[in-house]
Amino acid sequence: MTRDEAIAEAQRRQSAHPDAKWIATERNGEWIVASIGLQPAPGPTGMAIKPPPAPQGAPQSELQRVVTQFGIGG
Repeated sequence: MTRDEAIAEAQRRQSAHPDAKWIATERNGEWIVASIGLQPAPGPTGMAIKPPPAPQGAPQSELQRVVTQFGIGG
């Protein structure tokens, strides 16, 4: 198979099977069409930290309260 034939075949297979990723690649001097197994992106791995709600009538803004709570400000 030539390079151009392999590219055309990869495009044909991609159209026929869009759930897979098809490529044309050279192996040992010969052009072949290969399917690449792509894994779905992993889900979130961390944990979000939400600060506790502000007391009613708190004079600080939300940003000031979060900065103070986590010891970022001085």
